[in-house]
Amino acid sequence: MFGGWNGKKALNDLYVTALNDLYNWRKLVLTGNGPQPRNNHSIAMVGVKLFIHGGHDGKQWLADLYTLNTDTGRWDLPTISGTHPSSRACHTLTRVVGEDKLYMFGGYDGAKLFNDVDILDLRSMSWIQPNIAGTKPKARNAHTMTSVGTTLFLFGGHSGNTHLQDVHILDTTIMQWDSPNIGGTPPPGIRGHTSTIVSNKIYIFGGYDGRRRSNSLHILNLELSQWEHVHVQKKLGSGGSSSSSSSSSSSAPPGRQRHTACLVGSQKLLIYGGFDGLKWREDMHLLDVGKLDEGAITSNATSNLLMNMKRLLNNSESFSDVTFIVEGRPLYAHRNILSVQCDHFHAMFGVREREEKVEIIIPNSSYAAFHLMLEFLYTGSIVDLDVGVSIDLLGLADQYTLQALKGLAENVLINHVDSVNCCWLFRCANRFESHNLKEISQGHIIKHFDTVSLTDSFANLEPTLLLDITRERCKYFKYSS
Repeated sequence: MFGGWNGKKALNDLYVTALNDLYNWRKLVLTGNGPQPRNNHSIAMVGVKLFIHGGHDGKQWLADLYTLNTDTGRWDLPTISGTHPSSRACHTLTRVVGEDKLYMFGGYDGAKLFNDVDILDLRSMSWIQPNIAGTKPKARNAHTMTSVGTTLFLFGGHSGNTHLQDVHILDTTIMQWDSPNIGGTPPPGIRGHTSTIVSNKIYIFGGYDGRRRSNSLHILNLELSQWEHVHVQKKLGSGGSSSSSSSSSSSAPPGRQRHTACLVGSQKLLIYGGFDGLKWREDMHLLDVGKLDEGAITSNATSNLLMNMKRLLNNSESFSDVTFIVEGRPLYAHRNILSVQCDHFHAMFGVREREEKVEIIIPNSSYAAFHLMLEFLYTGSIVDLDVGVSIDLLGLADQYTLQALKGLAENVLINHVDSVNCCWLFRCANRFESHNLKEISQGHIIKHFDTVSLTDSFANLEPTLLLDITRERCKYFKYSS
């Protein structure tokens, strides 16, 4: 692992870890004149050599190319003929298996985005600008380029105005671009994601869509030419970089961008680091891809079960035995389902178990929010949660002590904090003990204090909250100085 950004400065150190001891990182002492610190550079591996090109050092865009012999631990700045690619970062440098060539595509130099292809011929150590047939992809940066046989699969990135979700294929045998027809639902337009080829599938993880850092795993099935989305139920071997042993968790890694990914063995996907929107991470996660296929049948069965559970909700003909009256409207549900899913309802219905049917009036809640809360209890998820109802849902989740639902509502609101609503969200977060939302909204108030302090919502903050902001501002200025 070479270079990167730690939140304060670019790096040029190199660490190595053994695949049988993934959490024992060692910093290597190298010889030769190595690269200056940088991030958003590109790296390709050929034999025992690492090829590192370009990037940004915190002040300027770079165009140099270094090699590292991993056997001898020596850096070299090779002499290369031909027309060199210009300075850039967030580009890709990819080797086609079996070829002695590296293919560079895209990137950004602070003023211009690229969609050209430069080839480094490793035999002659010369740069080549080939003629390529077909329609060029849009210029972009922070995309991925995945080597599959003699083809390169380009996905996503940012065009300067738009997050992209297109796929293009470069056939290196005839040097031609093609835009394939791919079925299924593609990932959203993202940048800063990773893509890794495993057997006949490309696994795309994470990335930034302009609103949030994703932890979704999308699969491009090359055999079927079809997009697949996988809900990862377990991550294997997850932990911090200083951990001495692996652990397991019931959820996917936190969302991130600008992380790295590589294949370990033939079936395991290793994710490291990245930026989650608040901090630069140093965690590592190992996903056993082979177990995804094993769980496919179970996943389909679960999907059908949840679909049927959703049909039961608010269906007066589905043997419902409890009716909630919310804003004067009925919501039909089932006491047994709610009791096993929520301790609050278990306590509520315990004293009513002899009654055949129950009607309960729910005050101080919108119908939409209460319906969504019940949907979550029936199915474990909410599709396309709207920001407008998320505050009501956050309050219900707090009232009924549903921590998973609280986190879901929290995430939606965190991604919509702005200078207009930050004070209101700060108050709501304090009221409902939503610590993450409180931290983010308070941080926005402090960062944009000159603008936010002039709003009516700021003037209406309680004295205790104003005191919290004052204390954090003092810390902020102390840290900044």
